[in-house]
Amino acid sequence: MIHSVKKAFDILEYISNNGNMVRLNDVAQAMELNKTTVHNFLDTLKQMGYLEQDELSPRYRITSKIQCLHAPDISSEILKSELRPILQQITESTGESTYLAVQMGSFYRHELKSLPNRTLRITLNMGKEYEMGTTAIGKVFLANSEYLQIAQKKYKGETEYLDLKDELDTIRTNGYALDVQQYDPDLNCVAVPLFYQRKIIAVLCVSGPSYRFGQVQFHQAIDIITQALKNLTQYTIKISTKNHTPVNSTKAKRE
Repeated sequence: MIHSVKKAFDILEYISNNGNMVRLNDVAQAMELNKTTVHNFLDTLKQMGYLEQDELSPRYRITSKIQCLHAPDISSEILKSELRPILQQITESTGESTYLAVQMGSFYRHELKSLPNRTLRITLNMGKEYEMGTTAIGKVFLANSEYLQIAQKKYKGETEYLDLKDELDTIRTNGYALDVQQYDPDLNCVAVPLFYQRKIIAVLCVSGPSYRFGQVQFHQAIDIITQALKNLTQYTIKISTKNHTPVNSTKAKRE
């Protein structure tokens, strides 16, 4: 056992279980540690954002960042069961292929798909692991993960990463990502992050042939996704009304 790791968690547990507003002395006495050691732990946790000090007293409390360590309480099977009819509804309304993608470390894969009854349609590989940074889906995951961005920065280098970072900032602000003939010249798509318990849990993507699935259809698809999720209140999306204009028609144009 690494004792320093154990002490850090012991301190967090003590603060949480004792009013979440404690003094350095309280922790030192309870943990039977000297004040300097406790101060170092508290200061490190504060710099990392897991603790903050009260404005009116030298007491410490745990911040909401600690909730980021909590894995969403939902299984993959429940997620797919609840969202399968949603994908079918989105496909029916847009007339295009709809996918549900989940993150797997530094990769992602498509877990569900719903294909339209059309001769020409977009079909993506199921079960294949895709790299982040090359598709709208991957960029949505990147935009919502500081750790993935750090990895991309190391992989791409400072200069190339800065261009990507500007795009990721826009994606996070808008609440969606677009792929306009970037991954494939015959394919366009719009990808929307899906949140559960304030954490991104998956990405919904609508893909269509570039000749018929363009800017108007992107915004129609966003409206349709929003409407389809309306009754599943456990899931949320964060579309910016500033950068997305709802389309009067909620039906995408078909051939």
